[in-house]
Amino acid sequence: MTSNNSAQFLPALPLVSKDSAKSPQIMHLLRHFHLGNPTAAEQLETLSDDFLPALLSAYRDASQLRYDYPLYLCSCDLLQDTDVSLAKPISSFLHETVEIFAPSADSAIALKDNLPWIERSLRDTTRNIEGPTLIKPLLIESCETLVKHLNFNEDNQEKIKKDIDQLIKNIPDDGLILGYGRFPALHLLMHLITHQSLPQLNQFKKETEKYIQDLQVLLDVDDTKKDDAKSSSSLKSNISSNQFFNTESLSKVVKKHSQGSVSMSDSRRKRIEESLDVLKKFKEKETLVHIVHASNVIENSSWLDESLCFTNEHHDDPCQRATEIFDQEAKELATVFAAARIAKLELDHLYDENIHDPWFNNFNWEAFSKKELILVPSVIVLEAANRLVDESMVSFSHLLNSGRPVNVFVRVQAHNNPGAKANEDPFHNYRTELGYLGISHRQAVVTQCSAARHELLLSHFDTALNATRTSLHLINVGLREMGEDSGLNAWLVAGAALEGRAHPFFVVDPGAGDSAADRFDFSGNPQPERDWPQQKFTYKNDAGEITEQDFDFTFADYALLIPRLHRHFSLIPPECDSEYLLPIAEYLALPEDDVDNLVPYIWAVNKNNDMRMLAVSRALVHACRDRLNFWHSLQEMSGVRSRYIEDAEIRFKSDAEMEIAKQVAQAKAEFDAELERVRTETASDVMSRLTDMLLGMDLSTTTPTIRPPSSSENSQPTTEVVEEAPQEVIEEEIEEESFEDAWIDTPLCTTCNDCTDMNPLMFVYNDTNQAIIADLNAGTYLQMVEAAEICPSKCIHPGKPWDNSEPDLDELIERAKPFN
Repeated sequence: MTSNNSAQFLPALPLVSKDSAKSPQIMHLLRHFHLGNPTAAEQLETLSDDFLPALLSAYRDASQLRYDYPLYLCSCDLLQDTDVSLAKPISSFLHETVEIFAPSADSAIALKDNLPWIERSLRDTTRNIEGPTLIKPLLIESCETLVKHLNFNEDNQEKIKKDIDQLIKNIPDDGLILGYGRFPALHLLMHLITHQSLPQLNQFKKETEKYIQDLQVLLDVDDTKKDDAKSSSSLKSNISSNQFFNTESLSKVVKKHSQGSVSMSDSRRKRIEESLDVLKKFKEKETLVHIVHASNVIENSSWLDESLCFTNEHHDDPCQRATEIFDQEAKELATVFAAARIAKLELDHLYDENIHDPWFNNFNWEAFSKKELILVPSVIVLEAANRLVDESMVSFSHLLNSGRPVNVFVRVQAHNNPGAKANEDPFHNYRTELGYLGISHRQAVVTQCSAARHELLLSHFDTALNATRTSLHLINVGLREMGEDSGLNAWLVAGAALEGRAHPFFVVDPGAGDSAADRFDFSGNPQPERDWPQQKFTYKNDAGEITEQDFDFTFADYALLIPRLHRHFSLIPPECDSEYLLPIAEYLALPEDDVDNLVPYIWAVNKNNDMRMLAVSRALVHACRDRLNFWHSLQEMSGVRSRYIEDAEIRFKSDAEMEIAKQVAQAKAEFDAELERVRTETASDVMSRLTDMLLGMDLSTTTPTIRPPSSSENSQPTTEVVEEAPQEVIEEEIEEESFEDAWIDTPLCTTCNDCTDMNPLMFVYNDTNQAIIADLNAGTYLQMVEAAEICPSKCIHPGKPWDNSEPDLDELIERAKPFN
């Protein structure tokens, strides 16, 4: 889709100043309107019919809108190629066809440039044609009109005519085009049925012809085993030019050499002959689809009467009548299918009367294979949504539970409530969701889709037909009574129903498995994880500045597209300024108890590009909550957003956090205990060594000096005995030596890795996994001081700097004093 986004065409807020004095009175009126007071609406500005939801205002001019329809429907002959699409947008088809004879960029330029014109012409032409029609005549007419419209000179006119001739030549004579009429989804369903049925019918026809031929040979061989077949008269009648043969002599030879042959039993011969007779009489049916509908479901059914291979029947109870039609068709074909199966068993010499006789005596549609079910002419029920929850409910439910592969086709209005009474407000009660009703019939295929998304629709139909079960198809086509100012076409309205969660897409296939994850397909819904889809919207604010904002598209936005629902909206005066006005998406996200004083609104734009806020009635808000509730149910069934999963995630996270906290506490307790043990043992060991050293010294002749080991010595403290000196000299030397070299009180090390992580070259572990200084020159004095500061056992003693060129040494020496 395309739209004009230039600044001059942007929607704009009114250039009106906010009036705080009038706002309370306006809010009083708006609250009364919201709560359903009809007199309040009379005092507010009337809503004109040209207002559209803000996010759709750019597509107001339907004549400039390019979308998928009309569709080109490929012929069944071409569909034998699996790479060929059943249906494709006419724009794609025309482009691909032109590329066949003009693949280069500089060929057929005029025709390529005007393909959008031809596309628009075909769209306008098919708008009033219900059902598929041959594309060639319409395309020839459009191309002739194009040539006149272009008014080229003679040379250029001749060129484009030649290209047009090539275009027409490359289009199949039986190619069809389908416009977006009232029943595009039904036409696509019938096209798909034709595509599936014809190849199967042709294949079955070939198989039956082969069975007929082979069974006849089988009987002929058996005939030769009988005595009368060996007589001279029988041989004479079966041999041409018998004047050259002596049939009497030949008869004697045949009898002599066929004594070991045994004729088939009478029961087997009878069975083969009966099967052969049935197969010979079988003729494929011309009817591929039976359509049954109530008289008021289709306003004009003349297009059904004109369809080839389809029958059309009115009935007061279409579901019951469809059951009868299917049973009759299946009963007739059961005899044929049984004969074909018997033929195969007999030809393969596998028929066992004890096993197969009872089976074929009770053979009916429930024993049909999938291929055989496809060969039964399809039966389609066209029903109205309101009838299914009223007079047709019983037969409808019986049909869904029967398993018969009948397709129940229901065209629904996304804004309506099928359970509402005639002329009743659709928001008066909770909506009857036919999709949910269909799901409750657990063995039926249920699809909810729209003709506006033809590829997904065909995928849903294909799932249903291949399931060979009863199928319910809930289809929205977006038709509406469009006024002169409304602009939007049915295709865009149908797409809006999808966006606004009014008609979400899903398919339920019970044959895919027992779990919802297997049988439920939720694809095709925009932003399925969110409550409402969100899009960027660009407009001019009340200061004239271009602004971009995220807008949610809600069910209320979709409701604005329906003229008869306009009474649920009221224009909010632009001068009103109140904190109690809230976008409806935010309003719906709040608990119901917290919104009593609030008034929800949506953004809308009229044909003059005036952007206004529309207050929303409480009845419509309830409808939004109801649709959101159904949306949440679908999210849960599809697994996109499940409360069970969310609760499980919370429990798992809580359990994981508790387990981690438990492990951390346990590790901390073990660490503290180990640290205390090491400290106790180390202190005891140091005191013991000191005691031993002091007891072994001769204090009368020597003075002990305990000095730290150098980096090249063992990390254990050493004792050196020196000659006695004056006390003042001894104290000075001890003081100087104790601050001279960096050292580690290794027995106190707790193996915390802090120092080794800081500089693994300067600090290493010894054999007992405790730190020692390996190489002072591998690090800096700064690192030594920082290691001392972070050491948990305070066993690192930086000493004095060993590199006087290192910066900031005075500060570092001061920081090192507490550890020396």
